[in-house]
Amino acid sequence: MRLDLATYPVSDVRLGSANRLSGGVLEIDPDALAAEVLDDPRIASARIELARPGESARIWPVRDVIEPRIKVEGPGVVYPGICDRPMTLVGSGRTNRLSGVGVVEVSEVQWHDAGHDWVWLFIDMLGPWGDLNPYSGLFNVCVVVEPHDDLDVDVKNKAVHNACLTVSDQLASTTASAEPSEIAVHELKTPSTPLPKVVHIQCVHSSQATSGSPTTFCTSIYGATHLELPRALHPNEILDGAMTGPYRTAFATSWTLANNPLLRHLYDRHGVDFEFVGVIPMRTEWTRQDEKDWIGQETARLAYMLGADGALVTWDAGGNEQVEVIRVVRACERMGIKTVFMTHEDITGSSEGVSSLLEPVRELDALVSTGTIGGSYSMPAELPGVDRVIGSQQKLGGRLRDELVPTSGPLPALPMYDDHYGFNNLVGRDY
Repeated sequence: MRLDLATYPVSDVRLGSANRLSGGVLEIDPDALAAEVLDDPRIASARIELARPGESARIWPVRDVIEPRIKVEGPGVVYPGICDRPMTLVGSGRTNRLSGVGVVEVSEVQWHDAGHDWVWLFIDMLGPWGDLNPYSGLFNVCVVVEPHDDLDVDVKNKAVHNACLTVSDQLASTTASAEPSEIAVHELKTPSTPLPKVVHIQCVHSSQATSGSPTTFCTSIYGATHLELPRALHPNEILDGAMTGPYRTAFATSWTLANNPLLRHLYDRHGVDFEFVGVIPMRTEWTRQDEKDWIGQETARLAYMLGADGALVTWDAGGNEQVEVIRVVRACERMGIKTVFMTHEDITGSSEGVSSLLEPVRELDALVSTGTIGGSYSMPAELPGVDRVIGSQQKLGGRLRDELVPTSGPLPALPMYDDHYGFNNLVGRDY
């Protein structure tokens, strides 16, 4: 399976009368894009706004960030399966990407009606939160969209996300007549000499248990969001969006999944230090203890069948999910697969010297930290106000969402900051 990924860097985005790319400058027609979105009868309102890097702007509420990508050769469509897009296998042919651009999904629609999984993410384009999130460096084309109130929540979610995919497709199509800055070839050729085999086990949340519905909107794999057995994917499928957002944490979006630096590094070292044999997405938040034991064993068994000598394990959530992720590590180690766990450190509510692991196991002897979440360890307790808000002018604040505050701030720092894949350069401090 070979995928040619063509990159078109964008140095500026300007509002204009057409959607076109020339000399690294992307011109967008906000009225035409909004009209395209409003063609969907499920949509009640839509507008397009632009946020620039370094601008005193805050985007709220953010449900997803999508990098504009489009297939120009080969089967399928980028971001397959989700919102009823074709489910054809992807990962081969050629895909064009607009780097430096994000399509931001801005809507009050919640993931489901059961509560708990609130949409509380926002993007600051500068300041302490802007310094920590990768989206502040993008030209963010914000799709501020709301569906009709009388629709079912699943229908609302599909309508809102489909609106952003529509805009993403339109922007990505501007690459058709332009020359890329580079074309990177992604192909897992068998190394000429035997090397240790490594697999990436990517644990991703499912909201099925929380919502009580197998169709709840969440991070999807070819459009599916329900709890299921682990499966093996070629890394090219992920580059083509087979695994796509969104979820409620800052680093679980379509953009971060497609631009996962770990995936790029594993590809770079393939045939040099090890043989990269694939990615295993594993669903988390099973409800019973025996299910958590079982899913860990099934994931390790699949890694073993792929011939893995080593595994890099990541995850995208916290609390309940960590119990089963730790069991993946334990099961892999017991099958002879040397495992590294890459994780944030959740120090919220912990005192000095208390482990951030809910259930440490002796098999977990290799851990990489991507930094801490909670309080002043990652950002100040209060974020400064901004000059401009894109989206809702008021928001429910506090962990219990029981306080209405101006979105322009100042605002309390985000209660959760969890960099899943090492996008940032936070460093440890000794006390």
